[in-house]
Amino acid sequence: MDYKEEIIGTLRGTQDQFISGEELADQLHISRTMIWKYIKSLRSEGYTIESVTNRGYKFIEAPDLMLPREIKKDLKTEFFGKQIYYYNEIDSTNLKAKEMAPECVDGTVIITERQLKGRGRMGKQWYSPPGGIWFSVILKPDIPPDHIYRLTLMAGISVVEALEDIGIKARIKWPNDVTINEKKVCGILTEVEAQMDCVNFVIIGIGIDANIEMDMLPAIMRVSTTSLKEETGNDIDRVLLVQSLLDRLEKDYNTYLNGNFDLILNRWKEYSSTLNRRVKIVTRFKSIEGEAVGIDHDGALVIEMDDGTLEREITGTCIYL
Repeated sequence: MDYKEEIIGTLRGTQDQFISGEELADQLHISRTMIWKYIKSLRSEGYTIESVTNRGYKFIEAPDLMLPREIKKDLKTEFFGKQIYYYNEIDSTNLKAKEMAPECVDGTVIITERQLKGRGRMGKQWYSPPGGIWFSVILKPDIPPDHIYRLTLMAGISVVEALEDIGIKARIKWPNDVTINEKKVCGILTEVEAQMDCVNFVIIGIGIDANIEMDMLPAIMRVSTTSLKEETGNDIDRVLLVQSLLDRLEKDYNTYLNGNFDLILNRWKEYSSTLNRRVKIVTRFKSIEGEAVGIDHDGALVIEMDDGTLEREITGTCIYL
């Protein structure tokens, strides 16, 4: 039994009333001394709990942290986020997820308040200061390895619709950026361990610049980057957004596994800011320009060149012209 979870749950349920240490001890079949130790530990995590002699304890406020018990409290998913590993800071949630994946179940979440060595596509540094949402989900789908990019498209839709749930309009820039007013607010990094004909596991890393002041980021990034706080003028409830996002991810994941990828692809097209625009796609080996006219079932962008031929790019940096 997680006594701290039981205590905070009971205190929350008393509707701003005090509950005595003796009553808590009787409910949990432990001593009042142990109750006090758990209360002290909860306070060290950032919970505000009032205590008054001869009256007991009263819950005041939860900390602004993405603690597993806070995320799970109102989580409506069946398996996404049922197992959550939380870190105050970590090198990279994707790296930790890859270490843990062989022993973890589908939908396991690795989440942190700060990444010290966050990574974007192609090994680029991803700045991950406190106040953002930095997490990875471990998935174990029975799919062929060449379908992995479909999960990146899926995750982009989930992010956009989770933001819509809290009243924020966003768009998707191919291949893996979520933008607001054409400034990046979220990146998605999908990584896989696979054999020739099967996937062992997939890691979907999601980084959202949530309650971040722009001066926390390098000056060069501020031109093309924004945060939810910058756009709304207020801090957003990060726990609520993570709950909504995990719910969206699970539904979209099930839609995909049930063979309905066309539904996901059509929604991606609706949210895309890339289609029907002139773009430049830069890869490690070449650079091409043309009009983005479509997205195929593998997640590749279809570009119509000036001579009318079609090029297909599965990954690369997309620049709007």
